[in-house]
Amino acid sequence: MNQLVFIKGNQAVTDSLTVAGVFGKRHADVIKSIETLNCSKEFTERNFSLSDYQDPTGRVLKKYLINRDGLTFLVFGYTGAKAALFKERYIAEFNRMEAELQKMTQPSYMIEDPVSRAKRWISEQEEREQLEQTLKIQEPLVNFAQSCMAAEKSLLVRELAKLACKNGIVIGEKRLFQKLREWKMIMANKNEPYQEYIERGYFEIAQGVRQINGTPKSWLTMRITPKGQAFIINKLKKQQVS
Repeated sequence: MNQLVFIKGNQAVTDSLTVAGVFGKRHADVIKSIETLNCSKEFTERNFSLSDYQDPTGRVLKKYLINRDGLTFLVFGYTGAKAALFKERYIAEFNRMEAELQKMTQPSYMIEDPVSRAKRWISEQEEREQLEQTLKIQEPLVNFAQSCMAAEKSLLVRELAKLACKNGIVIGEKRLFQKLREWKMIMANKNEPYQEYIERGYFEIAQGVRQINGTPKSWLTMRITPKGQAFIINKLKKQQVS
């Protein structure tokens, strides 16, 4: 196993394939361990990123990119002299790659070597131009999200879908419901938000009773608050730009 840690998206990471090889475990078992870790959803999302790779037969299979904190949590329970040795190697590699990353992102004016300084300056100009272009693309959508936060009215899903379409995000009511389920904001079998997102202030639930054929039936109406609208629009915006 040559390279334990590598740079991905301006971050030093390893992956589940490498962990499996280094610690002598089946990749499927490492995947299972990651997906059943006894940690918060926020920690998992922050430290483990789903990716894929192509095996020798040409199949595209999943793997996880893992940062330093994720690796620490994952291999905490790996024991034995060999496991301890590889933990030390991983720590050393993360330190080395993070030092390299710091050099790569160092401002050009702080670099002494003239050739390296010139290369970094060129890279800075390219990054600035790319950022300006991204901001130009995102500006209408950012303004839309900000207007959601400034609004006072909670909306039905179909109303938010129509509003999104008017502001350049092409999505219908059914597709928006599907997105909310994919993001696990609402339940898979009914149009009802999870309690977590109600507590975050993203949804409001109105409950009542009406007569159907002389029989009282309870009903629920889900509405998306201005805070929830901004959150949803921001997620849609990121997917659209990427």
